[in-house]
Amino acid sequence: MNRALIVTRREVTEVMRDVNLVAPMLMLPTLMAVVSGLAVFSTATTQTGTVGVIMTTIATEQVGTRVANQFLGLSAEAQEAAVQKVIKALLIPMFWIVTVGLTATVSADSFVGEKERGTLEPLLATPIRVGELLFGKMLTAVVLAVLGTWFGVAIFATLVWQSNTPYLPKFLLADPDWAIAILVIVPLCATMSGAISAIISTRASTYRSAYQLNGLVVLPIVAMLIPQTMLLYFMTPRALPILAIGFIMLDVLLVQAAMHVFDRERLIGGGR
Repeated sequence: MNRALIVTRREVTEVMRDVNLVAPMLMLPTLMAVVSGLAVFSTATTQTGTVGVIMTTIATEQVGTRVANQFLGLSAEAQEAAVQKVIKALLIPMFWIVTVGLTATVSADSFVGEKERGTLEPLLATPIRVGELLFGKMLTAVVLAVLGTWFGVAIFATLVWQSNTPYLPKFLLADPDWAIAILVIVPLCATMSGAISAIISTRASTYRSAYQLNGLVVLPIVAMLIPQTMLLYFMTPRALPILAIGFIMLDVLLVQAAMHVFDRERLIGGGR
């Protein structure tokens, strides 16, 4: 474990020295937070009926007309509560996408970037076990992606606090759904993306190909969660705990798969 943490400290130091990696870690969550915050400000000054129509239009595209029609048939009070659910179901997964994007950026450089720089072979020649190396590199990507996402959430939470919107709590993480989504599911999303990156790294030979492959695999998975999250919100108040359990199961399988394919011969030989 100590050697894995040494790898993590080394990797974090290397990442923080690279402007090309630090810039997206700040810009992507900031952009997402600002865009989401502007949407929240618009709902704060718009009547519930108008917001309901907008949310229904968006919901129709995500979950179909049946759920949207149920929404339109609700009373004014129930419709306002439903709008709150729809807004959360639309905004929360946006930060999961940020997490996946940041994890892919760091992981691709951490695994495949070392191949390109010729620094991987000396590292593999040390007494460190492959499992420790995998854990150290995955921890780097997960920690930095989670911190970057939380940075964006902090900006978004500040905008929510200033907006006085009736559809989100003044203190964002006071809402259990937001707390679970940000404090639990964000790290689980990062772990999923990090494990997939570790698997891809045994086949990819360049940073660009590893980054693109990771995005092609992971982003569709997260994108599918948006309509599924909305459906679960309308079906059960335990939507996010259910998603968290699903992520835990998926992460366990992916980490085991990464451990299986992550070996010295594959890494040195580029997957041959």
